[in-house]
Amino acid sequence: MTKFDSISFGTRNVGPGNPVWIIAEVGVNHEGSVDICARMIEAAASSGADAVKLQTIDADANYMRGTQSHALFSRCALTREETARMFDLCRKLGVAPFTTAGDFETLDWVDRLDPVAHKISSGLLTHTPLVRHAAKTGRPLVMSTGMAQFGQIETSVTAAREAGCKGLVVLHCVSLYPAAPESLNLAAIPMLRDRIDAPVGFSDHSIGTDASFAATVLGACMVEKHFSLDTRRPDFDHAISVDPRGMSDLVERIRSAERLLGRSDRPLTREESEKAGVMHRILVARHAIAKGERLSAQSVAFKRPRPGLTGLRPDDFEKVVGRRTRQTIAEDSPILGEMLEDIQ
Repeated sequence: MTKFDSISFGTRNVGPGNPVWIIAEVGVNHEGSVDICARMIEAAASSGADAVKLQTIDADANYMRGTQSHALFSRCALTREETARMFDLCRKLGVAPFTTAGDFETLDWVDRLDPVAHKISSGLLTHTPLVRHAAKTGRPLVMSTGMAQFGQIETSVTAAREAGCKGLVVLHCVSLYPAAPESLNLAAIPMLRDRIDAPVGFSDHSIGTDASFAATVLGACMVEKHFSLDTRRPDFDHAISVDPRGMSDLVERIRSAERLLGRSDRPLTREESEKAGVMHRILVARHAIAKGERLSAQSVAFKRPRPGLTGLRPDDFEKVVGRRTRQTIAEDSPILGEMLEDIQ
């Protein structure tokens, strides 16, 4: 039983009792083109995503020169003005914008764009000074856990909470690209939720949408999936992404899972309650029973009633055996409490 409350992400709440928050991770799949980024945001919104996440990484502040990461992020960065335009476009289209910022200065100017949250990526999880800095903004944090042992996750969660973060969602994540099905270990989702005492989601690096669907069934409150207009393009995160049709499919599958899961308190629908009245067995006379006769086990049957009839339940069976009848009871007639005398 969870003890934490749902968390406000803009106009939506995330956590117990709320729909799964579906994030289209545009990341850097726009390859540095603000026009392509805009098209991706429009496609994500049309596909039913709740949020769009970018990656706002200053290559010089995050990676050593001469590395593949430095080269890639150097050529795909959006300017501050372009990033602000993309945030505005998200809000105009009804999706929540946020991003991953890799250093203090970038996080500060991103924060001025009023993101719905700050994302701590798997690669930044152990960067506890940045975690604390993000937590102090007062915005919710979304924290991915790829490559981390539980102790490292616990340390970062503690750092965030000690810095004042109250809105925290931890994403189970396997940082393989792509992550094979046997590596996903989705059973960790309820374990993380119970041990961290916070809402837990899933950052999906696998191919297809099966894993995200399964994560939802296991209680993920948030699903993050890489998004691309063309998953056949080389480099970046295109190969592990879904295209607009795939995102639409993901949204529909998750919403279908929510309909199947329903509520944890297991309420009966009105229709099912009505059906119980004609499907559940009642006690009836196995044969005609005379007035004053004592009921025996052989004189009572358990049968589905005719419409409109009620009677004692099967769990009353031991109470009625041995009781004397106040009236005659016809064969197949329901046995009612007022038909019987107390045993002397």
